[in-house]
Amino acid sequence: MSVQTIWQSALYKFGQAPDNSRFADDFYSSLNAAQRAFCTVRQWGFLRTSGSVASVEDARTVALPSGFGTFYDNDNSAFITAPTANVGTRIVIMTHEEWLGSEYYDDGTETGTPAYGFLLGDNLNLSPIPDAAYTIELTYFRRPTMIYDTSSSLIIPDVYEEALQKLVWRRLQDSGYSSVQELQISDMDIARLLNDFARDDVRRYGGMTVNLRRSTYSRRTT
Repeated sequence: MSVQTIWQSALYKFGQAPDNSRFADDFYSSLNAAQRAFCTVRQWGFLRTSGSVASVEDARTVALPSGFGTFYDNDNSAFITAPTANVGTRIVIMTHEEWLGSEYYDDGTETGTPAYGFLLGDNLNLSPIPDAAYTIELTYFRRPTMIYDTSSSLIIPDVYEEALQKLVWRRLQDSGYSSVQELQISDMDIARLLNDFARDDVRRYGGMTVNLRRSTYSRRTT
């Protein structure tokens, strides 16, 4: 789906000139808000992707890939792919609080092959601290990036354009713009489209994993 396609449609729909800077500013604000609303309503399959990160010997933290949103599955979203001796080793993801209170906690003096990880800010923290450089393959949901007048494409697939457009039109109406022809957009209509597209997303990109936290972490004894 092209940003310019939606831009041109908005100009026609609301009877605006391309050089109207106020409308352009409101349009891109509405488009970004609509994209965020669309992408956060559920964990869409089209947002699922993978990428690799590299740890450094004796360093706990690893920078996450650009655009990282959240892990696809806490138990099966991080695997070591190098060195050869550790290929396939799974890294179980947990919260920082779960790690602090579990038997997997380490005080920073232990090194070894990472077996557990938790997120803090934009970093993946590994436990135990890596004793070598490891390559780790991550499966995760992407976070949508900001759209500007220089942007060309959107993260949302073309087949879901109708819902995105209606989210944009609704926000432009809320900003005080009137359409050339009567334009009625209801919350029910948008919800129906999102539900229809959610079912299509499962068929196209696979079912969503219910990413529940574990209930079997062993408590650390003091």
